Amino acid sequence: ARPWMVTEGNHEVEALPVVGFAPFVAYNARWRMPHEESGSASNLYYSFDMAGGAAHVVMLGSYTEFEQGSEQYAWLERDLAGVDRRKTPWLLVLLHAPWYNTNQAHQGEGEAMRAAMETLLYEARVDVVFSGHVHAYERFVSPTTISLLHR
Repeated sequence: ARPWMVTEGNHEVEALPVVGFAPFVAYNARWRMPHEESGSASNLYYSFDMAGGAAHVVMLGSYTEFEQGSEQYAWLERDLAGVDRRKTPWLLVLLHAPWYNTNQAHQGEGEAMRAAMETLLYEARVDVVFSGHVHAYERFVSPTTISLLHR
């Protein structure tokens, strides 16, 4: 047995036109994450501490509501506000659809989520964001961060 901490991706949406739209049924049945323990109402986004509390990991849902006023947005605000950076020096975020990437085939797929949530992550001083979907390795510093550093 191995501990797997996952977040949903585009293949888990399960939008089969013949069967009907029932998103994340298989994902939620197979991947029970500790969402209740982090105060999340959804298995699609949650957080947990690791390394003896030295790191707080936030798993965001790219394919569920994330706009300001959504449950995920309100949960993220509460979760980030509860992190004491004096006790927890590392704050990591994972999500599926990248907010920034150079792959032309995937340009803009995470833009709406970035526009809705990036300021929350910046204000909480998130150390690193890991994303998937593109199947390529890239590192970047966001334009928002660069502009704020040069003020």
